[in-house]
Amino acid sequence: MDTNQPMSFAEVRKMIIQTIVDLRAREIDATRGLAIAANLKCLNDNVQVEINAAKLALQTEGRAYNFGRVTRMGQLTMGGTQAPENS
Repeated sequence: MDTNQPMSFAEVRKMIIQTIVDLRAREIDATRGLAIAANLKCLNDNVQVEINAAKLALQTEGRAYNFGRVTRMGQLTMGGTQAPENS
């Protein structure tokens, strides 16, 4: 697994576990562990926003659909490449 660019949430979960193992084995210092944790928290917050937007769309029976189109929410891959404009 290339931990520099995880492409799925399964790889992110593996990265979290590996960080914990590395901290326990003292293979990485606590400062780096905290930096990894802060980045993963940002990723988690981002995912939660998308989940909340999907719930809003369901609760408004699809009338909130245009919100996602305006923000292009959920159209960027974790690898950093963008989806086509018309998708």
